[in-house]
Amino acid sequence: MITLTDIHIQRLHAEAARLSEEADRRLATAEDTDDSDDWDAWKEADGIATGYKLALQDVVREAADPEPAPPTPTLTYDDWRDQYRPIANTVADWAPFDGAMFKTYGPELDAVRAAEPACIWTLVDGDDDDMYVLSGCHLVDRLGYFITERPWAGDEPVEILVD
Repeated sequence: MITLTDIHIQRLHAEAARLSEEADRRLATAEDTDDSDDWDAWKEADGIATGYKLALQDVVREAADPEPAPPTPTLTYDDWRDQYRPIANTVADWAPFDGAMFKTYGPELDAVRAAEPACIWTLVDGDDDDMYVLSGCHLVDRLGYFITERPWAGDEPVEILVD
């Protein structure tokens, strides 16, 4: 069984559209010629159709044996804290997580909203009764926020289990 990812399907459609247009254009040129014995134009159109078939075979071959995705490194809470450096909550007199967590309402939330978005992290309650730190500002199951000195620069969201 071959599984095509979205990127494979997009490439397949783009290549199919490009080759179809080229084949149609060349066949129209061959049909418009006055010489019914103009085999060069027909051969060229046939070459495009063959190229189309080979391109589709390449996409299927790549889908059957895609390049493996590099493993995502697991970041522990301690590693996250050392790497991103949560700042102290100076709005509240006392805050959990060594004074670094911001509440989800009032002046503490205002401080979070004023922070650089790439430096905001959300503490959430997971379905498995564990707590997680997620990159970005989230609303569902949130327990609080962190603002870090260093921004998250990744494309994919990060989920860190709090030990």
